[in-house]
Amino acid sequence: MTRWYAAWNELWIDLPWGRMLLGLLVGLLYCLGLAPWDYWIISLGSVWGFSRLLQKTTPQHAFWLGWAYGIGLWASGVSWLWVSIHEFGDTSSWLAALMVLLVAVVMGFMTAVQGLIYVAARINRSPVWGFAALWVLFEWLRSWVLTGFPWLYLGYGFIDTPLAGYAPIGGVFLVSAMACLGVLLLAAMKGRSAMLAAMIIVLGWGLQHHAYTHALGKPLTVSIIQGNIPQDTKWDESSQDSIIATYKKLSRQEWGRDIVLWPEAAITKFYDEATDDLIDLDSLASTHGSTLITGIPYVAPGGPPYYYYNAVIALGQGRGIYKKQRLVPFGEYVPFASVLRGLMPFFDLPMSGFSWGRLDQPPLQAGWIRVQPSICYEVAYPELLQYQARSAELLVTISNDAWFGGSHGPWQHFEMVRMRSLETGRYFLSGTNNGISAIVNPQGKVVSEAPQFRQAVLRGQVSAMVGLTPWLVVGNTLVIGLSLSILGVVAGIGVLQGKRDRVVDEKIHDF
Repeated sequence: MTRWYAAWNELWIDLPWGRMLLGLLVGLLYCLGLAPWDYWIISLGSVWGFSRLLQKTTPQHAFWLGWAYGIGLWASGVSWLWVSIHEFGDTSSWLAALMVLLVAVVMGFMTAVQGLIYVAARINRSPVWGFAALWVLFEWLRSWVLTGFPWLYLGYGFIDTPLAGYAPIGGVFLVSAMACLGVLLLAAMKGRSAMLAAMIIVLGWGLQHHAYTHALGKPLTVSIIQGNIPQDTKWDESSQDSIIATYKKLSRQEWGRDIVLWPEAAITKFYDEATDDLIDLDSLASTHGSTLITGIPYVAPGGPPYYYYNAVIALGQGRGIYKKQRLVPFGEYVPFASVLRGLMPFFDLPMSGFSWGRLDQPPLQAGWIRVQPSICYEVAYPELLQYQARSAELLVTISNDAWFGGSHGPWQHFEMVRMRSLETGRYFLSGTNNGISAIVNPQGKVVSEAPQFRQAVLRGQVSAMVGLTPWLVVGNTLVIGLSLSILGVVAGIGVLQGKRDRVVDEKIHDF
């Protein structure tokens, strides 16, 4: 048995290519810890496996190992991109697969740098605290480097576990930190480490029972309208009137409720072209004492040049307009458009020329409460919601995840909605074209949910929430500051140990 184990180590662990293959496999398994599977123990195993593979290797090998792990992680984690590129981007299946792989290769580069730093800066001398701190730091970097792709954070998989209690304190990054730290402590197989891991779980469980926000006034009645408009006809100009008619029909019995929510771009006409429809809807909502919140494309007056926005407006008893601040690359804008436009149909998708909205936009008003909207991709950015939610009593996100069909993409997206609700201590309304439309309470739990891929009306009640969670006050500063401090201490100790080792080696050589 010992000989077989030694042969296995030599073949798969000791050789660089063996480690890379294992790293790719371990990375492929990571996303099983996220929605819709939620096998969080597998994502923990993936993280632990990555940390083990990085031990006793050179900086150069750590770089390539990290890249292999990152490619596996992203290739499986965002494989749903294939649906939007192939089925709705009119791109061949093989080219769509190649583009998903390209995304994985590009994003995997950050994991490569993470592995390089871990070994080159001697952080691997602290394989528990150092690795956990570096993991969280690179999750945070992914939220803003090159406009960010804030997806696949470890902490999202723990929304239904005791570790969720850390979210109102330090957001999803603190949950990631505790999950990563916990599995590495358990793997250390030491009594004190196991006790500390147990304390992390118990403290998280205890924090879940503390409320940082409270309800104000009587509950509000809400209706979320899910139109289930086919993606291949949504932007067909001849379908504009019939789409509005569909939403009006589904809303006929909902006027009189405090808030009626339509999804992203439910009105496919530009704001200035939909004047008659908007006047009619405003009158309907006002007459019955309702606020209608709906997505609509908007073109700023005063051009040329003209600026187009993906927007959401409030009508009836509400008022205000919000313009999307975080745009989806290639979906809502095309980087290097002068070069890429025309190369393939995917680079010429309808409504892919939007501009960015301003950061200092106020919330929408819905009756007596302030409602902070986010549009689709924006809900993935923790710091954006942390900035916006402080001045609102209710959160709303509108989306059109029809782009991703029956893949796991919409479920990953919805898991982020739940985490943002828990971080902020607010109710969150999720209004989508074909799912997942839902009402989420301040504890991140789903109150009610409409079935996917069907026309539906989801009714319920929410409360205006006041008060601030610690995360709303300090944001990610706490966990990122702690991570940087830990890394600084660990790297400093590593440098001193390295100097000491060199001195000892020189003395031995001289002797």
